[in-house]
Formats: sequence, structure tokens, C-alpha cells
Amino acid sequence: MTEYPRYSGSSTAGPVLLVRGAGFAVALALLPAFLLAGWEFGGWALGAGLFTANWLAALAIDRLARGKMQVTAVGISGIGLISRAWITFGGLFIFAKLVDEHIGVLGAVVFLIAYTADLLARAIGHTVARATKDEGAA
Repeated sequence: MTEYPRYSGSSTAGPVLLVRGAGFAVALALLPAFLLAGWEFGGWALGAGLFTANWLAALAIDRLARGKMQVTAVGISGIGLISRAWITFGGLFIFAKLVDEHIGVLGAVVFLIAYTADLLARAIGHTVARATKDEGAA
């Protein structure tokens, strides 16, 4: 029976705090801009809170994928990435329609900026880790 490669978890290179915390750093950097612009703190808090929940879900999905065949882990991670964004924006849409449109839109802006920074930092960290691993194998 052929043994297939197994996923061992997300790998990253570079300063772990910077790579793993990029979204949080960006969200925190947005707070003074929100306060200076006079925008509602609730919008920032909603976006930052949803980003935090989304980030924790990403960790849980990565943990779920560990030990699975790599092709299965890619499927789990991909579905998780897409569904987390859809679920979050679905929730933001419902919040904006049923609770407060202004806060919902502000929350969406904060979430989108933090999510993008996190995704970019993870992609760069993963790419560097893979290149470093490939160089070590050569």
C-alpha cells in the first residue's frame, strides 16, 4: 500500500509575531484613524471582533487538516478559507440590514482590511518557508 504525504500544519518563515499578527496590527492601526475621523467605535469593534473570530477559525481548520493526506488538507483549507469569508460577510450583511447599516459597513471595512493583511502576510510567510525548505533540500 502506498503511503501518501501527510499535512503537518501551516509553516511560515520570518518573524512569527509579524506574520501571524499582521491582521491584528493593521486592525489596531485603524483604530486611531477611526477615532480621529469621528466614526463609530462600534464599527471598528465589530470588524476587529469578526476578524478575531475568523482568525481563530483559521487556526481550528489548520488543526483539523493536520495529519490528513496533503490533497485532503488542501481541500479542507481551501473550503475553510472561502467559507470563512462568505459566512463573515453574510453575517455583516444581515447585521447591516437588521441592526445598523452604518456600523455594519464600517465593520466590513475593518474586517476586509485586516483579513487582506493577514492573508497577504500568511501567503508571504508560507512562500518564504517553502523556498527556504526547497533550498535546504537542494
